[in-house]
Amino acid sequence: MDYTAEGNEEHRRLAEYAQTRLTELARIFQDEIQILIAYEQLLCRATLILGTREPADLPDRVSRDLIADAFDGLYIARRVVSEGYASHAWPLMRRAFESATLLQYFLVLPDEAIRWSQGARITHAQVRKHHNTHSTQVGTQTMSDYEKRALKELYSEFSEATHPNRGHIPARFLGEGNQFVLGAIAMPEPLVVAHYMSRLIDLWFFLAATASYAYREILHSADTLYIKDYLAVSARARAVIEELLTQWRELWQAEYGNTL
Repeated sequence: MDYTAEGNEEHRRLAEYAQTRLTELARIFQDEIQILIAYEQLLCRATLILGTREPADLPDRVSRDLIADAFDGLYIARRVVSEGYASHAWPLMRRAFESATLLQYFLVLPDEAIRWSQGARITHAQVRKHHNTHSTQVGTQTMSDYEKRALKELYSEFSEATHPNRGHIPARFLGEGNQFVLGAIAMPEPLVVAHYMSRLIDLWFFLAATASYAYREILHSADTLYIKDYLAVSARARAVIEELLTQWRELWQAEYGNTL
C-alpha cells in the first residue's frame, strides 16, 4: 500500500464524511436543528437592532460582547454536533455557558462588569455562588429554582466533559477492525447526539431569555414583533426539548434496559 497516497486521499475525504453525517443527522434531528437555527436568527435580529445604538455605558458594552461571544460558541457547536464530531462540542458549549452566566451576573451587578473590564479576575465559581445563594434578578425577572438546578447540572457536566476522560472520549477501535477512524467517518451514536442537542437548546433558552429581557425596551421600540417572536421560539423550544427527552429515555431503555 502507498500510505502517502492513501493518507492524502483520506484527508481529502474528511470533508465528505462530515457532509454525509450532516445530511444524516439533519434528517434525524430536524426539529432540534430548526429550533437552534431559529434562536440564531433571533439573536442576529437583536444584534442588528443593538448595532444601531451606541452602548449606554461600560457594563452595556461588556454585555454586548458577552452576547456575541456566547452566540459564536453556540453557532459553531451546532455545526460541530451536526457534522458528527461528538465530544468536541463540549469546550465550545462550556465557553458559551460561562459567557452567558457572566452576562446575567453583570446585568445584576454592573459594577462587577466595570471591575472586570479593568482587569479584575472574576471566577466562574464566584458567579455560580452568586446564582446559587441569591434570588438572581434582572429587573423584575427572577431566576427560578428550576433554572438554578439546570445551570448547576450544565456546569457540572461541562466541567467533566471539557477535559479528556475515558467516559467522554469515544472508543474508535483503531487496529481492532478499523484501519481509519479520523474525523466523522463513523456515524455517531444517536443517543449521544440527542444529548448534545438537548444541551444546546438548554443553553440557547437561557442566553436568549437573558439577552432579550435585558434589552427588551430597545428591541421592542425598533421591532414590535421581536418579543412576540422570541416567546414563540421559546415555546417551541420547550415542546421540542420535552419530546426529545422522552424519545431519548425510550431509546436508552430499548438499548440498555430500565437503568435510568
